Amino acid sequence: MNNWKIAFGICLTLLLFVSVFGVYSIIDQGVTLTYLRDNFTKTENDLNNLSKIINDTDLSKAEIKKVLRDHYLFEYMDFTSDTISLDKVSLIFKDDKLLKVSKQ
Repeated sequence: MNNWKIAFGICLTLLLFVSVFGVYSIIDQGVTLTYLRDNFTKTENDLNNLSKIINDTDLSKAEIKKVLRDHYLFEYMDFTSDTISLDKVSLIFKDDKLLKVSKQ
């Protein structure tokens, strides 16, 4: 067997390995950035909702319910309990007044 055939086989193997690793890295980075952007959007939405709640309401559960009507999870929120969960934060009530905001 000639030396160039061995060298060609080694170079071809290395090229395939580097190409597969490069494609994997690019796909992994794309997936990571997508999840990061999604989490950032959820955090930004929670911050906007909290700003509206604090600035536009008297911190009662009824007023907060009116502000949260536009939230995309509104139909899944349980306003009968003492805790209302948004994406990344929970609103904790006592006697229908906002007591605390905690992160999940």
